Amino acid sequence: MLGFNLSAQNYIMIKGQVWDLTGENLVGAHAYNISRHYGTFTDIDGIFFLVMVPGDSLRVSMVGYKPYKMKVPERLSAQSYKLDVTLVGDTIVLKTAEIRPYPATYAELRREFMKLKVNEEEILKRVDMTKIDYGNKYTLPQGGISLPGPFSALYNTFSKEAKELKKMNVILAADRLREDFIAVVGRKNLEKEFGITTDEQVDNLISKCGITSEYLRSTSDYEIIKYLIKCMRQ
Repeated sequence: MLGFNLSAQNYIMIKGQVWDLTGENLVGAHAYNISRHYGTFTDIDGIFFLVMVPGDSLRVSMVGYKPYKMKVPERLSAQSYKLDVTLVGDTIVLKTAEIRPYPATYAELRREFMKLKVNEEEILKRVDMTKIDYGNKYTLPQGGISLPGPFSALYNTFSKEAKELKKMNVILAADRLREDFIAVVGRKNLEKEFGITTDEQVDNLISKCGITSEYLRSTSDYEIIKYLIKCMRQ
């Protein structure tokens, strides 16, 4: 029974919560896998999900804040990992612009404005923006690409981010099924009847006996235990 393994066991689901120093959720912060060149953004609650591999490096950044970096431990055995990130504000100083009335023409205003010099290289360095050349005119400033029309469907199907999202969904589905299974059977029963104590052993039992969410919803607790005993004796 212990020989069964989940296909996604080499991947780790990172669930991150991002705040500022006041404890406010940061919406739109960029979580980026530096090692594999893909990322995502925090939702309205400041939460992001990102599939990573032990040894990968993570960077969480947002304009106006100093970036946070960490490396996933090589020997991390869990399939999911909760990460709390607090970003510290970073001050960006721009060159002073002198605003004066222009009673002449719009063309004169435009010429003077275009002559204003700003040290863009220094600004980009301070906000630590990553430059990734995807060789595509649809590259977005915050990372990733935006493709119009039917290209979006192709990108969502075959891109690296789409593949990682599928892996993430596999891990989330396995976690939900395990939680539902334990809620029905109980950890004490699993340990007493089958000697199962770890989440990995629970996943192996679910896989061996073909347990599904639909089966758990439509079958009584007694029938499930009875079926598990029969399955383990085969």
